[in-house]
Amino acid sequence: MNKGKGSANSSVRLSAIKALTARERFMAILSNGPLLQSDAVVVLCGEDAVPRLEIAAQLMFSEGAKLVVLTGGKHDPPRWQGANELTPKLMGMGVAHSRILLDAISTNTREQAVNIVDRAIEGGWKRLMLVASPYHSYRAFLTFLRALQEREVDKAIQLVMVPASQVPWWSAPDGMEQTRIELLDTELAKMAQYGAHVASYEEGLEYLAYWESYTPEPQE
Repeated sequence: MNKGKGSANSSVRLSAIKALTARERFMAILSNGPLLQSDAVVVLCGEDAVPRLEIAAQLMFSEGAKLVVLTGGKHDPPRWQGANELTPKLMGMGVAHSRILLDAISTNTREQAVNIVDRAIEGGWKRLMLVASPYHSYRAFLTFLRALQEREVDKAIQLVMVPASQVPWWSAPDGMEQTRIELLDTELAKMAQYGAHVASYEEGLEYLAYWESYTPEPQE
């Protein structure tokens, strides 16, 4: 009887795993991906900016990349902080000015994605670490993926998501009333709202699977 009960429990667990939605699978995998040395660390400026800067500085100190790109021109503190204004703060954390690039034109995630993908193509960058707040990371990643797809470079440029964690979920970022957990709900709703500018969860999973199994061609 014990054997039968164990088998039944295993079947229940297996059914539960199979019942995971594409969104659940994508969010679980993206939140637990490895950190990989990259051509650039891309910081999505705007809301909740300081924790993102701190993570970017740590990545630079650990030689995660040679460059850090601050992207986002909207500046209305304390809620929004733009790339120009955040540059001295990042330098104050120890990152040399010569290693900082700016995109102070973008005003939203879609524009950030398009501008940074264009810059990556021009610079021959093959891997980017994206630094965003945890609640924003899923939409940010899929927005950047859509921009890669549009330029047909999703098999040439790898995105590595780096959530700026170690922040309280049940507290609001500076200048905001919604807590970060409430902002997560808002972000998930925006993903459905923005449609064509955001890749699907299924496309996100396919992209992550491709890069997990990707083997670079040997250098001649």
